[in-house]
Amino acid sequence: MFLTSENYYSLEADKYYLSMSQYKSFITCEAKAVAELHGYKSPTSDAMLIGSYVDAWCEGTLDKFKEEHPEIYRYQNNGKGLLAKFSIAEDCIKAIQDDINLSTYLTGQKQVIFTADLFGVPWKIKMDNYNPEAGFFSDLKVMANL
Repeated sequence: MFLTSENYYSLEADKYYLSMSQYKSFITCEAKAVAELHGYKSPTSDAMLIGSYVDAWCEGTLDKFKEEHPEIYRYQNNGKGLLAKFSIAEDCIKAIQDDINLSTYLTGQKQVIFTADLFGVPWKIKMDNYNPEAGFFSDLKVMANL
């Protein structure tokens, strides 16, 4: 199976390739992992939406993300604004923009897909930033705390 941005997160791709997310899912709860391979979709958590918001900014697709997730907004007479619990995503983006070192490591090709055979099992990865000219790749993670 050839992976693209359009089919990377598909059920077909998840059945063909193992990913780190799937691996962690099997370690945490094998029954849930198998259910997901049969089409069960876990509800999206606020934490996942916050991380996805920052990822979308990083890859240049934030406007599309905002259109696809109206649940992150509050609507009032004076327009719409981010719900307070999602405003942390904007704080993360500002912190990234203000940090020259972090900004440097977020340069390169965005959302690059690689596949590999490890121990007879096909794996997939989608890297946030791939910069072979500078000799690095990076994957942005947003966390509540360390």
